[in-house]
Amino acid sequence: MKKLFFAIMISLLLIHIKPVLADEAYDWKSLNKIADTALQLAKQERFNESAQLLEYFAVKFEEIPVDRQVLSLDHYRTLSNTHQNAQELLLDNKVSSTEKVRSLTKFRLVVDAMVSEHQPLWSSMEASIMETFSQMKSDVQEGDNQSFQHDFNEFLALYEVIYPSIQVDLDNQRIKRMDEYISVVENQLFQEIPETSQAKQLADMEVELKAIFERVKEDEADPSLLWVMISTGSIILLALSYAGVRKYRGEKERLPKREINNSKE
Repeated sequence: MKKLFFAIMISLLLIHIKPVLADEAYDWKSLNKIADTALQLAKQERFNESAQLLEYFAVKFEEIPVDRQVLSLDHYRTLSNTHQNAQELLLDNKVSSTEKVRSLTKFRLVVDAMVSEHQPLWSSMEASIMETFSQMKSDVQEGDNQSFQHDFNEFLALYEVIYPSIQVDLDNQRIKRMDEYISVVENQLFQEIPETSQAKQLADMEVELKAIFERVKEDEADPSLLWVMISTGSIILLALSYAGVRKYRGEKERLPKREINNSKE
């Protein structure tokens, strides 16, 4: 009976752990490493080698069974588009080195977003993006339209790098709201409205921008891992309780025997 009880507990534990182990069966870590190496080569302006690695990435990717529950159609398109764009720019002699590295960075961040359960690489760009946005607000307060346009373009360049990655990690509604704010600021009419209205628009936009990065921080705890921990803890607690009950019953059964023996003495 005791062996059967512990066998059931082990089976329950394996049932909860199995989904976590199954996710690791996909060789995403290897793909992540290939993407990172391709980016590092591009930064060294070894573009031909970087392009060869992207081809190798495509081969290795095709070897992975694509389960739509793991990789949605939208995510697949995002990955394919950033991969294709990076590959095309790497082999184009008319494209600047900066643009080539930027395209590789986009691709690298997307692959990482596919792999990382929390703290994706794109979230590390929060400081630079928020700093640029803060400068935009200062430009509006000072009434410097020329500096504002320069800083806004810099903000757009940075945001564009992480945009494909947040499409993987965040819900579409949040992304659409941010797109709407950007469209308003991009419109030429934005420069014609009063500075107070510009400041109000940027303040609302900043709230939404901060929410994007806050959302990633909220997702740091892996629900599947927490479930395994809770399940494991429950099973251990159940085992200890079972052992305690058996010990108590054993002591209770031995107590009358001791009393009988003492009375005979």
